[in-house]
Amino acid sequence: MNIAYKHGKDAIYNLPIFGAAADILQGAFVMRGATPGTNNGELIKASGSSATPDIMGRLLAMLDYSVDGETLIAGTAFVTKPVQLAHPFGIHRVEYDLTSLIDATQAVSTTTITLTSLEDNIDAAFLYVVSGVGAGQTNYLTASASGSATLKAAFGTSLDTTSKLIKIIPRFNQLISLNSDGTKLASQAAAGAINAIVIDTYIQRNGGAAVQMNPVTHAALTGLNNLRSIKFYADIAIIDAIPYSIA
Repeated sequence: MNIAYKHGKDAIYNLPIFGAAADILQGAFVMRGATPGTNNGELIKASGSSATPDIMGRLLAMLDYSVDGETLIAGTAFVTKPVQLAHPFGIHRVEYDLTSLIDATQAVSTTTITLTSLEDNIDAAFLYVVSGVGAGQTNYLTASASGSATLKAAFGTSLDTTSKLIKIIPRFNQLISLNSDGTKLASQAAAGAINAIVIDTYIQRNGGAAVQMNPVTHAALTGLNNLRSIKFYADIAIIDAIPYSIA
């Protein structure tokens, strides 16, 4: 099992940044973007004197919009910058359980996927088809609403009701589920109930290095079910942990 752990000053990540077509200076504090369809799964500048919940950390390198561009929810651009996380929490790498599956509740042949009870506001999530028709494919959600979502592009092989998927929840999402053993991340259409934040997500093929997932490179992979091994991971920090819940 690929288990990694980071804490405190070691918690520096290259994370997707959205500047709303503007620069963000080195040293700026950045926060979790929480506007569906605009900056889910991205970090944005934290500024001003109003409340700024969910600050993630401090930008260690400038986002120069004219040179770098920025991460786009459409999955057409993925721009990361190093961020020193603000809170000295422990970060755990956890594998997705490929036996904890979501049933495709109807055929999927367009850029719309309808899943009964699908949670709201998971733009920037990935899907992976584990078994059934269309197995071995990934896709990326450019928009989502309760019960349905918009795919970056239609699956190369359409899905039907035999298709079973996992949901790779977006970065900075704050709800997860664990499998019955408590060792892996579980999937279900509805939102999880464990308070934890996803810091980053990874794909690992044939036991090689775990690679940061991004929608430009990993939105339309095929044939993954034919590999010797395929695994997906998330780095997470538990929000409701005893040390942080004691007043």
